[in-house]
Amino acid sequence: MGDSKLLTTREVAAFLKINEKKVYSLIQEGGIPCTRVVGKWLFPLDQINRWLEEQTELAKNILLAGSDDPLLLSLVEEFNRVHFPRHLVFHAALGSRRGLLSLAAGKSQIAGVHLFHPPTGEYNLPYAAVHLHDKSYLVINLAYRRQGLLVARGNPLDIKGIGDLARPEVRFINRNEGSGTRYILDYQLTQEGLDPSQVNGYHREQVTHMEVGLMLVKGEADAGVGIEYVARLLDLHFIPLVEERFDLVVMKDGFAAHPMSDFFSLLEPEKLTLKAGSFPGYDFRHSGSIMYP
Repeated sequence: MGDSKLLTTREVAAFLKINEKKVYSLIQEGGIPCTRVVGKWLFPLDQINRWLEEQTELAKNILLAGSDDPLLLSLVEEFNRVHFPRHLVFHAALGSRRGLLSLAAGKSQIAGVHLFHPPTGEYNLPYAAVHLHDKSYLVINLAYRRQGLLVARGNPLDIKGIGDLARPEVRFINRNEGSGTRYILDYQLTQEGLDPSQVNGYHREQVTHMEVGLMLVKGEADAGVGIEYVARLLDLHFIPLVEERFDLVVMKDGFAAHPMSDFFSLLEPEKLTLKAGSFPGYDFRHSGSIMYP
């Protein structure tokens, strides 16, 4: 720590213009430089100043965590082309559920989700209510997209629907646990009266739609669940299952400020409609609309 001045909890709270309770929260989260001496927390001033500079720099960027989606990735790339080096959006493909957990923990600023809730027939809102119940947030629609069975081109095994996944000769490739696509598969299996143990390859996983599609192209699997966009791109057979709603969840605080407002301006339906020809299987009827509250 060198000769840096050491601040007490009360002094660092005054320096940061926050209350002492918030300081203790930052300590618990491991988010502030500190050391414990004889039962008291002390804060090196030079490290606090560096930490503030880092937080300011982070505020210029956006971390988007959650589901994998080609349209969303294209918007991230478009934003970065225009706003680099002043602002950047980073994307972490964690799956929808982990995206919400990341947002709730303050580790990301946006969660990309497409989680179907069978008891209500609703997408995303029931799950956001559970994970963000004590927070003020918005749910904004990105698009609707068609999900279905991706099948090897030519459909050599004559697969017609979910029920065929129970055939022992059908090699299935699954998506990662916690992904919205995995939720869809599990619901569809339940509707067919099938147990995951009956699916050859249920526990073989890939993280993205494209990775699932490439497994089929390489002949390493016969079927998987994915979006129509990937089927068309890779010339795979596609059997539609559902049209799902893909939303972006963001905290109200900071939503209207830059760079967040710049990113969400890309969701205007007129702009997205121009992409329609490049993204088969997508519908932009509610893009940019606030779905909650």
